Amino acid sequence: MSKENRMPEPPKTLKSIRIGFDAITQHMGLILFPLVLDLIIWFAPHMRIKGLIEGLIKGFFSFPTLDNPELEELVTASREMWTVFAERLNLVAALRSFPVGIFSLLSSVLPISTPLGEPMFVEVERPGNAFLFVLGFLFVGMVLGVIYYAAVCQAALYDRVRWREVIARGPWLIKHTILLSLIWFGLFFAVSLLGGCLITGAALVNTLLAQGALLIFSFVYLWMMFPLFFSPHGIFTGKKRAWRSVYESIRMTGLSFLQTGFFIILAILITQGLDVVWQVAPGDSWLMLISVTGHAFVSTGVLAASFVYYQDMSRWLKEIIVWKEKEMPLGKGELGNQT
Repeated sequence: MSKENRMPEPPKTLKSIRIGFDAITQHMGLILFPLVLDLIIWFAPHMRIKGLIEGLIKGFFSFPTLDNPELEELVTASREMWTVFAERLNLVAALRSFPVGIFSLLSSVLPISTPLGEPMFVEVERPGNAFLFVLGFLFVGMVLGVIYYAAVCQAALYDRVRWREVIARGPWLIKHTILLSLIWFGLFFAVSLLGGCLITGAALVNTLLAQGALLIFSFVYLWMMFPLFFSPHGIFTGKKRAWRSVYESIRMTGLSFLQTGFFIILAILITQGLDVVWQVAPGDSWLMLISVTGHAFVSTGVLAASFVYYQDMSRWLKEIIVWKEKEMPLGKGELGNQT
């Protein structure tokens, strides 16, 4: 087969990872976004709703367990988990918005101590005020996340960051990022509502059955994450609208499931695997500063690599479709077999 008639080569995952990290090495200032966010969550006053959550715990777990030892054990474990959660929850962590947002290590760790001593704790007593604070933090986090994503996208694809262009495109990007967030929320809320009902019903019957339902529910979540993984990328790389970007993400993942799935798994292993290392340092140690710095660099590098991979894979899929139209009769063969 002549060189002109050969099937185009697909993008290489490891090459995308290398290009992404090289781009961030050339633009180290971008890691300040996740680094500063973690420092804010760590040292700024912690806004808590401990009293509200403890009131809910007292009311919710006051029902009788019907002399069921397994159910009583499950209720006790749940009460202890929610008590710890109430102690550590910091509303400021809502600055880490999804699906577009600045990465944060401490938004999941939620430390309650610093090397300078205990931080200032501000108790929010009214549910309405807590809701407004969370909503405000989410919006601010999303706006800053849009700037962060747009800057990383430029660094990864064009090896430069034009801040005026980022700011100029900001309103359009924020609009479609909000729409994308609503799409994500609707999908995951529907699945969570159904899964929560099934798990609760299973827990009333048998603890083992509840664990099995939780496992199945986790697989469903994972299955949803794969096709939606690149849903923000179309907005930032191709200036696509939110729904179109979701469609392109699902389409790209479906047409190149093995290779794209490998990239997603590798990205998760790099970030989550290293997060285990970063979280070893206690909150009251300056070693945590090394952890948040390392996390900022790695997470930003993986984000840059994802933009490189998305653009290369999108280009390759267009090339392969043109190649198939030239080389194969219409209606024969499946693109999935080539990927």
